[in-house]
Amino acid sequence: MRHLPLLAFAFLIAGNAGAGGAAVSAAMPKAPDPAAIMVAVKEVGIINGIALACGHKDTIARAKSLMVMRVPKTREYGEIFEQASNDGFLAQSVKKGECPGRATLAVQLETAARALPAAPSHQAITETTAPDVGVNPKYLLQDVNGRAIMDSEFRGRFQLIAFGYTFCPDICPTTLIEMAEVLKLLGDDASRLQPIFVSVDPERDTLDVLRSYTAFFDKRILGATASPELVRRAADNFKVRYEKVKEPGAAPMQYAVDHSAGMYLLGPGGEFITKFAYATPVADVVARIREFMAKAPPLQR
Repeated sequence: MRHLPLLAFAFLIAGNAGAGGAAVSAAMPKAPDPAAIMVAVKEVGIINGIALACGHKDTIARAKSLMVMRVPKTREYGEIFEQASNDGFLAQSVKKGECPGRATLAVQLETAARALPAAPSHQAITETTAPDVGVNPKYLLQDVNGRAIMDSEFRGRFQLIAFGYTFCPDICPTTLIEMAEVLKLLGDDASRLQPIFVSVDPERDTLDVLRSYTAFFDKRILGATASPELVRRAADNFKVRYEKVKEPGAAPMQYAVDHSAGMYLLGPGGEFITKFAYATPVADVVARIREFMAKAPPLQR
């Protein structure tokens, strides 16, 4: 199983922290011991990694919520969480399908959370989505097979497009898990949809890396990237923002990438239809796609 690299903890702060809720126990200590917090952060990270490998989105969202709302925002805690998440992911991956149940992980997560500081009553983190005004669904990229692809490549089929990169710890894996679920729930209609994952990190995400990464979730998801200039042009067209985040003194290839989240739906004519915000329930995404498919002109069905 390939290594799933992880993103800087700062990226978690920009995510949908509200998912999963954050119930605070009245018995929780007011000033937890720093050493106890470190142990708890490591446990939360391991559980997060297991959940990522097993596709338990509710557990992933809850772990992220705990980290954002109840853990001091320091580099040390972030690195502990990242390493533990990676360890948990790799350990679970070698088990080949022997995933613990959601209830088991939920209990383990809440047990670990008891050592974390209580969330401030005034703290509320929400994710807002900017209007999709001005989206121009044009791109010229290279798929994982080395073939040049354009937005017109899939005329007659819908396209579900997400931007991200393989070193992402939770947003991108969660999005691809959702893409795979969309394909599964669409059944035979999945043949009318082409899912595409566009890497905004062409320096590290080679075609081979992308191929292995997307295939882990579903072989029907097409990975694509290009030169930095072409990737930037495609991202700008879709109103996707991204930028490198690098710690002072870090090696040239050690950096994170902050980027917009969500999935873009294009119609069979290549036209932009809508954007699904990050963490939109898969059932809602599938229902909307089915509505658009039902309205597609006969010649495009």
